[in-house]
Amino acid sequence: MVTNDEPFLVRTHGVIDRQPFHSTPGTKQDDVMLTVFLSGRGTYRNAAGETEIGAGMVGIVPADDPGVLMADPQDPYLHYYCRFTGAYAISVAHEIVETRGARFFTVPDAHEIAACIRRMGPPRSGGLARRVGMRDILLAEALIRLRTVEIEAASALTPDRIESYLADHLSHPTDLAEIATHFGVSVATLCRFARTRCGRTVQKLHEDAKIEWAERLLASTRLSIAEIAFRVGYTDPLYFSRVFTRRVGRSPRSRRNELSVASRR
Repeated sequence: MVTNDEPFLVRTHGVIDRQPFHSTPGTKQDDVMLTVFLSGRGTYRNAAGETEIGAGMVGIVPADDPGVLMADPQDPYLHYYCRFTGAYAISVAHEIVETRGARFFTVPDAHEIAACIRRMGPPRSGGLARRVGMRDILLAEALIRLRTVEIEAASALTPDRIESYLADHLSHPTDLAEIATHFGVSVATLCRFARTRCGRTVQKLHEDAKIEWAERLLASTRLSIAEIAFRVGYTDPLYFSRVFTRRVGRSPRSRRNELSVASRR
């Protein structure tokens, strides 16, 4: 009799191809579900809330609190799925979810992960195989790829690279999802890295860079306060002035006058 002591065991796999009213449990029994979304949209809902699903995302749903996956009727997803068990497979799946800080996340090579499932052959389901076969080997490849992608993406995160990215995007609002996607990690991973390695939140890092650049613009240009606010990513000049005053201890206008006096000495 086959047990979950086997390393990788595929229970079922297949593809959901743009079915407008598709909905399904995140997973069943004591299995883990791997889903790879190549197009379209949907939502995943569980006790923790709702997650928007889109192309390029991967989902790994453990057996606990499996939730419900639903397609967007106006733009239904195309996704490949693989429900599996196996001692090592489950361990790797939990490691990926913990590292990512989310059950659904964007990866740069979603098509490669989907290809592993597609190569498993015609969709089918049933009892566990009596030995590790090609489907199980392909599952192992998909999970190892996902784990490696996270490790490689995390290695791209350095304090210098984050600060350089933020400096290049001073005119943008602080969009955590956009920044995380740029580095190929989850928002949770990005935020955790910033706090532990940079000593500040991403928002604080970006705000510091914006205020520093605003001071340089105040000192070296005749741009209006409103124009400077726009150039450092604030659509509301009054809000910018409040942030600037809180951070610097004086208003932008007072700071400009102070810098002007200092430059003439």
